[in-house]
Amino acid sequence: MFCSFCNEEIAKGTGEIYVLRDGTPQNFCSSKCKANFVKLGREGRLSRWTNKGEILTSEKKVEEKKESALAKEIAQKLAEKGSAPKK
Repeated sequence: MFCSFCNEEIAKGTGEIYVLRDGTPQNFCSSKCKANFVKLGREGRLSRWTNKGEILTSEKKVEEKKESALAKEIAQKLAEKGSAPKK
């Protein structure tokens, strides 16, 4: 799961979930991200300290993180099974 504001990966069992009036949940890694989004009305991609902001301001383009930790583990296990010798 990733933070809706800064796009950092949120460890399992941590963070906050804020639900908008239309019912869409927003996940936040810290109170700093939540305050910037909810109280101050800022966008994560316009803040320099966020991952989204770094992607836009950097000279070389880096893809955003979209894959969860669980998906990475599954892909790694599938790769190990594929490379294992067949009996």
